[in-house]
Amino acid sequence: MTSGLKPPEGATLPINLGLNDGTYAPQAVADMMVQLATRTGLRNYSEGTNRKLREAIAQKDGVAAENVFLHNGSGPILKMVVPFLVRREIKKSPVRIFKHLTVKRGYPLVTPRLTYSKVPKKGAQAGLTVHMVPLDPENGFTLDVAKIEEAVRRRDSFVYICSPNNPTGNVLISKQDVERLARAYPRSIFWIDEAYVQYIDEQEHDYVAPLAGQLPNVMVGRTFSFAYGMAGLRLGYLLADSELVNALNAQLTDYRVGTLHEELGIAALHDPDHLPDLRERCAKARSVLIQGFSRFEGVEMFASQTNFVLGRFTDGRTGAWLREELKKRGVLIKQFDAWGDENYDEYFRLTVGTPEENEFLVALAGEVLG
Repeated sequence: MTSGLKPPEGATLPINLGLNDGTYAPQAVADMMVQLATRTGLRNYSEGTNRKLREAIAQKDGVAAENVFLHNGSGPILKMVVPFLVRREIKKSPVRIFKHLTVKRGYPLVTPRLTYSKVPKKGAQAGLTVHMVPLDPENGFTLDVAKIEEAVRRRDSFVYICSPNNPTGNVLISKQDVERLARAYPRSIFWIDEAYVQYIDEQEHDYVAPLAGQLPNVMVGRTFSFAYGMAGLRLGYLLADSELVNALNAQLTDYRVGTLHEELGIAALHDPDHLPDLRERCAKARSVLIQGFSRFEGVEMFASQTNFVLGRFTDGRTGAWLREELKKRGVLIKQFDAWGDENYDEYFRLTVGTPEENEFLVALAGEVLG
């Protein structure tokens, strides 16, 4: 450390800043941990299909329990289900099979650029044509939905939209637009990743999730990792047509979500106080980081509705450089690696932490950027 700066009391280096640690877990989760901390609390198996948890999710998200597919994290769901869906759709048509084998356009992947990169990367590695729809920082990364429609009008496609988007932190598409597109283009699939949607009050943004129980070509991904503060549980779920859910369940064994995870998930969903408190804390934390970094010359910060904020250099410096400089001082931030024709060198992402951690990061950035 230099300039006498010290990490928050009790922290170990390197610090991985983030509002997804036990400090911010729902109170109902803490109470449930006490209930299970007995000699027999974990002795019995859960019900094989995790019906209780699926019913709790269904009630919360406006679908039926038969529309809920559970797995050990949203990442494994993406890795498993996206290839399954693309193969299924290609096999439906001899024309698609021919196009896939010749020009790789049997069932293209359509997604915004500067989004959760694992999806387009894996799609490209699997031999799919990946069509990237622009997100322009000059207009606040607003998604031009007409560009999505233009792509699916040309050919049936798998559309992946992370909303709120990682890493830009803004809502990309409305429930109304998803429903309109899904009904107009029934042979295209619309996967809306709502991993961060709980950071936004439902009174301010109409969640897409209920559409997954109404339209067979709409799927919605969710996770307990971020807003519910339980990344260590590895608990995610997909909302989708019951026929697809049954097909996915047939490929896996029962009991993949254990009793502890199931009960904690249910407790988190039933806690009425956690999300409102979290949203208030996140709003304050984002403000500290955005205002703190905006004062540095050559740095531009963007508004966010999630637990992270995106920044970029306008003077030729890179996110990789900033990450390395902060890492030397004990803090880890997110940089973005180039892939294919996509290059995001000037960007970096900061995940909000506790008030002490946020102030520490801004002060530390003063050493590097000031």
